[in-house]
Amino acid sequence: MQQLTGLDSAFLYLETPETPMHVASLHLYELPEGYRRDFHKEMIRQVRKRLHLMLALTRKLAPMPLQFANPAWVEADRLDFAYHVQRVALPSPGTQAQLEACAARLHGELLDRHHPLWRIYVIEGLASGHAAYYFKVHHAVLD
Repeated sequence: MQQLTGLDSAFLYLETPETPMHVASLHLYELPEGYRRDFHKEMIRQVRKRLHLMLALTRKLAPMPLQFANPAWVEADRLDFAYHVQRVALPSPGTQAQLEACAARLHGELLDRHHPLWRIYVIEGLASGHAAYYFKVHHAVLD
């Protein structure tokens, strides 16, 4: 168990639906010619394989009794990769504007504090044939 710092706790206390306290990035990839694998499944496989390099992503919040102190980080019993790495499909025709609108919508959703505070959304259906993913993580995890 590791107590959150005052700054990290402030990111939690200041968060509202109108002011999410996470950061995010949108990634767009040109897949190799003839790529036939399932990009979503590949993303889950890669995250599982490399998660040991970023242990902060394996911790979740543990509130203190009666909230007399800042919450603490505890190791999650297990990670639900179906929750953390989700598949999202764009409607046809799958334009860049639709991708950006999708990322904006996803950014407006708060992270569930019952899970480690990060998510990856594999975004499919781009007319260009590119693969995309949107990764968000709470400030309290990173700072």
